[in-house]
Amino acid sequence: MFKLLALTAVLISMSEAQDPSNSAKAGDVNEARIDCCIHYDVDFNGVDIGIVHEPDIRSCITSCSNTKDCKSVTYNNELKSCFMNSKRLGKSLRYKEGWQSVDMTCVMICED
Repeated sequence: MFKLLALTAVLISMSEAQDPSNSAKAGDVNEARIDCCIHYDVDFNGVDIGIVHEPDIRSCITSCSNTKDCKSVTYNNELKSCFMNSKRLGKSLRYKEGWQSVDMTCVMICED
């Protein structure tokens, strides 16, 4: 009986992997539509919950979407640093030339 259940689970898993509707991961970012969410030259300052190194803002957004309690990000392209925040717009907004910030609520709306 156990082998039959295990085989059924494997077959279901394989069929889901082949289903095109399951091809996107939960944390994938729809690159074509998030441009409307990027705030240029803005730092969502404070309430950092993590800093990771990413090659671009889109990778930063993906990291945030895969991180519990991440509500917004600020990306520094020069340092390749992604600052993840626990509040939608951080604690405060600051002008920082070359930095990019994104509210994850906007990303979720743009992906729909």
